[in-house]
Amino acid sequence: MWLWIALGWVALAVTLAALHHRMRAAFPAHPPELLSFATRLHAELSAVHPDVAFLGMLPNRLACLLRVDGQETPVSLQFAFRHAEASPDAFSRTVARLIGDIREMGLDRVSDVDFAAAAPLLLPQVRSRAWLEAQGNFGDAALVHTPINDELVAVYVIDEQDTMVFVCRAHIRNWRKSAADVHNLALANLARLGIDEVRAASKAMQPVVLHSGDGLDAARVLLLEQGADLLVAVPDRDTLWVGPETGQDLARLMAATEAVSERSAHPVSPQVWRLRAGRLEALQASR
Repeated sequence: MWLWIALGWVALAVTLAALHHRMRAAFPAHPPELLSFATRLHAELSAVHPDVAFLGMLPNRLACLLRVDGQETPVSLQFAFRHAEASPDAFSRTVARLIGDIREMGLDRVSDVDFAAAAPLLLPQVRSRAWLEAQGNFGDAALVHTPINDELVAVYVIDEQDTMVFVCRAHIRNWRKSAADVHNLALANLARLGIDEVRAASKAMQPVVLHSGDGLDAARVLLLEQGADLLVAVPDRDTLWVGPETGQDLARLMAATEAVSERSAHPVSPQVWRLRAGRLEALQASR
């Protein structure tokens, strides 16, 4: 059984890597001149605007997805593309103007985010503490989070169809809510999306992999029911592995989990955890 599980994890790793490769390979589907522009834009942002992340082109549109000040937002490239073609030497100024316009007009201000509108869209994400620290864990811009254990935290997003805004301290201050309020509401919203698979995983006598593609599978670890000890892995944002400890080859399972995490575009943890009394404890492979 452990061999089948290990092979399944390897296959999953290959699938995730292939999917990521296909997403990157989709870039050339755009006209060559747009591909050249997008490549140059990506390089300019990395070099001059490291706080702005280029997340890729949007299909069938002259637009891309950027993460600006922790907020993912679709951005039209029509003006910037045409201006770059007309004035290639002014490319850096064009990009700076684009980013300035996004910050000035294209992002929702914290004060503009009404709690009543945001409440049904709040959802949790499971992330590593290292990722949280990299996002800037200070001041009003710090992300609201709830510790899961020493290595994992839950953060929260306002998840709309085309954009995703991370909830920060300024949000909950304006809403007059606590982190616990946001946590409980986000879990309730996640549960409303369906918990049958999570319940099945909690009671499964065989390993179960949740990989729905909605970006919330790792977060579903927060909905696992307490009971018999379970092994849990969240190698990336889009994968939750749950199974009984009995019969597992821990070394192979841990190696496969690490391989999936290393290949993922959104890694969470290469660790395998034991769910015991509602707490995720780091698992050590037996020698």
